[in-house]
Amino acid sequence: MAINTSTFGHLADGQEIKKITIKEESGVQVSILTFGAVIQEFLVPCRGGMRNIVFSSPSLDDYISDGSYKGQIVAPYANRISGARFVLDGNEYLLDKNNGENNLHSGSANLGQKVWNIIFQTDNSVVLNCAHKDGDGGFPGNIGVTVAYLLENGRLTISYTMSSDRKCVVNPTNHAYFNLKGDGSSVLDHKIRIEADKVVMVDESLIPTSLVPVKGTDFDFTAFHEIGERRGGRYDHCFVFNAARRAEAVCDGLSLTVDTDRPGMQLYTGEFNPSCKCMWPASGAFCAFALETSEYPDAVNRKDFPSAVLEAGHVFKTRTSYTVREVE
Repeated sequence: MAINTSTFGHLADGQEIKKITIKEESGVQVSILTFGAVIQEFLVPCRGGMRNIVFSSPSLDDYISDGSYKGQIVAPYANRISGARFVLDGNEYLLDKNNGENNLHSGSANLGQKVWNIIFQTDNSVVLNCAHKDGDGGFPGNIGVTVAYLLENGRLTISYTMSSDRKCVVNPTNHAYFNLKGDGSSVLDHKIRIEADKVVMVDESLIPTSLVPVKGTDFDFTAFHEIGERRGGRYDHCFVFNAARRAEAVCDGLSLTVDTDRPGMQLYTGEFNPSCKCMWPASGAFCAFALETSEYPDAVNRKDFPSAVLEAGHVFKTRTSYTVREVE
């Protein structure tokens, strides 16, 4: 198989955005953009054809103008930070208020809206890097971020490496949205199972209030439940993994398994997904759901949550894998 790199478009300043397609013998292929290190396509063989299981668009403009973060590597800090501020070693850092009074997905500092560099690629892998500059969006530290995508045996593994010259906060994720039917129709019929015994409860601004057990609640996905079975399918919550650190979604002959070393995973069922020009026949509310492996939201302001602090000169490493297979 030949390495496939093509031009996806150009930014207003003339910068070329490339599309890298990696493939492996099972027939699965994934396309990554140098804009935001976006997963632009995730094609899997199913019932004799190829199915794109991620919410994606055919043009660069859709990724620049779309606020759904689809497919992006969100960094340095994914999810919400209350009051768009935090204190580190006695210093207060003020961030963009881009989600009411809060900061969401790093605001203007988000590397999902930056151009990444290709530093290595093979037929089934690509490694990209990008840098956050100290002070961008209010976040401290010159932070180097490297992301490797590796495709093997129907399994896409994303490995992250981050380091900084200053003490800082880090919480990267990939914000791909999935629809196993591959057509953008409602995902409320997808069955989900999450190896999580607790969930982070939130207030009306989706800021954490407490950790509660899922047993006996609408958040209990320790056995399979359809997304739309409870709460009208509306979820935008971080589930706290147990030791297995795994989730699975099943629909229309395909299974998607997520496994990770992260402590939590945000299940967002796409209530506010935009209608836009996309690779599917349809898009809009509930057209796809996100499984964002991460630290807990607002961990920088919660001493009772696991720390999201990275010391200067130290290295943060993490990985998340997505395995797709056909099922009955």
